[in-house]
Amino acid sequence: MKNQGRLILLLGMMGCTIAASAQKGLNGLVEAERAFARFTESHTIRDGFLKFMDTTGLIFQQGKPLNAHQVYQRQKAGPGVLSWAPDFAVISVSGDMGVTSGPYIIRPASLTDTPVARGYFSSIWRINALGAWKNLADLGTASPTAELPVKELLSFGLSGQNLPDRSFTSILLLDSLFNTAIIDRNSQVWEEFLTTETRMTLDRQAPASGEKQVTAALLQAPDGLQLAVIGGGISPAGDFAYTYGVVINGNRKENYLRAWIYRQKEWKLILQTIKW
Repeated sequence: MKNQGRLILLLGMMGCTIAASAQKGLNGLVEAERAFARFTESHTIRDGFLKFMDTTGLIFQQGKPLNAHQVYQRQKAGPGVLSWAPDFAVISVSGDMGVTSGPYIIRPASLTDTPVARGYFSSIWRINALGAWKNLADLGTASPTAELPVKELLSFGLSGQNLPDRSFTSILLLDSLFNTAIIDRNSQVWEEFLTTETRMTLDRQAPASGEKQVTAALLQAPDGLQLAVIGGGISPAGDFAYTYGVVINGNRKENYLRAWIYRQKEWKLILQTIKW
């Protein structure tokens, strides 16, 4: 009986290991986002964020990064129904950190209600020590163009490569340089960091994709805008990083969230969500 018990325990542990490792990779990242959406849609927004956000995970409000668990634990569950789906996903070569983005819709009380809000979300994900995907940072923008269901998913994973500098300090410097370029409307600087796959979401606008669309959107930045990086993180493989910061537009304070990838010996901006 003791040996049988040990065998059952061993098989159980192996099953957990297999389940955890199976979550790695691009499919695991996309499925984590979809699972987050399914659970939240069938339960409550509060319950969904408490279940899928990391204990250190951040949401943003009026320029401030806030711990999602602390915010939602203080809130009562409301009747609103939040639906969303990823249409964009990128993952590190290590398979344990990445970014997702896509449209969301909010309805008052049920899935048959007329939507009262639409927009696009951006989320940074990481596999935690227990092998589960958890959301590290989540920022959304309002946009009347957001529609569900998603028609197409653009996704890719980064490939193995030799990285000369895996320091997050270098990412913070790049992020600050990008901020200065936006403030100065210096497209020659920011275009060096864009690719044909770069995506940007802005309030009240459809997502911009590629160098031309992103540049056109950034050139419409308000006069006197101020941006400053606050923090972020980098993948264990050193090829994927994220940053977040504050956006000051007169008396208004908002936030931005960016995802960076290292590919072909250069750091590139793959996603930017910015509110101004």
